[in-house]
Formats: sequence, structure tokens, C-alpha cells
Amino acid sequence: MKKLLIVFILFFQALIVFGQKEHAIMLGFSPAVTIEPEYPSGAFDLNVFPIAIQYPSIIDNLDIRFLGLLNYGIRSYGSALINIGGEICFPYHFDFGPGHPVISKGFFIGPGAAFARNVHYNHTNYSIFFEPGYHFLFNDNFSLIIDMQYGRTFFNYDSGQQIVKNHFGVKVVLGWWLKF
Repeated sequence: MKKLLIVFILFFQALIVFGQKEHAIMLGFSPAVTIEPEYPSGAFDLNVFPIAIQYPSIIDNLDIRFLGLLNYGIRSYGSALINIGGEICFPYHFDFGPGHPVISKGFFIGPGAAFARNVHYNHTNYSIFFEPGYHFLFNDNFSLIIDMQYGRTFFNYDSGQQIVKNHFGVKVVLGWWLKF
């Protein structure tokens, strides 16, 4: 599965915008809190490495977004590092009016995948999902992206147990576009 994810990422890396006269990349962060039903009362995870990078591909209105994941679990007892991983999404923006040739904005929907290693509960999980949302662009360089993520997560425990669950989440990304 890791090899397939790497091939998937490298394939879409080839879609970077080298043919355009102007290039742009968004650097930002995606603050995230995770609360799972099986967590003890009051427990949650906080992403302490919420780095976001997004850039346009050679396909009009299609971007590539990477998000870092380093969850620190806040517990009433034994707070610790929980998850390490990352996420990739391919938001396709529906351009309904005059826009920026390099920077996407507006409604989008995109497929994505995530990989994480849970070092606390000893399992690896892979997710596939889709994200509908809206990309607000302010002053031609500041972005606020709000979306919902729905998908399936495959948990592979070190003990050999495998579990599949649906997941749902709301995601916020704040970023600044750099043009070059």
C-alpha cells in the first residue's frame, strides 16, 4: 500500500505547473483537533505540525495539496505523541467567473488519501476520501479554505487485527500564496 501511495504521489507531482509563465505556491497551516468515539471522556488529539502546501497542476483548476500530521494526544493521564503521517488531496475548482490564471478559488471537490502511523495505539492507517469545499481568496494572496472530508479508513494493527471505518471531518486551511 505504501508503494502504491508513493507512485500515486509521484504521478501527480508530474502535473506541476512548469509550462505557465507565472508560478504560485500556497504555504499555510491547517489547525486540527481529532476526537474519536473510543477516546476517554475529555480526550482529544491536537495536530502540532499542521503544515499545508498547495500548488496548481498543469490541468486547469486542479491543485495538489499536502498536509502534515503530527498529533499530540491530550489526556487526563498520559498525554503523548499519537499519530505521524500526512495527507494529499487533489481539489478541482469550478471556476464560475473571471479568476486568477494561477491561483484557484471558489467551489471545489477533490479526492484524496492519507497515511498515518499511530505510535501510541500501535497501528497504521490508510484513508481514502473526497472533500467538497470552498476556497476563499482575499487580496490575491491570502486563502481561507473550508471543506468537509468524508471517506473510509483502514486500520492495520500490529497484532494482525484489521478494522475499516467511515470517517467524517471538517477541515480549515489558512495560507498565503507566493508568486514567482
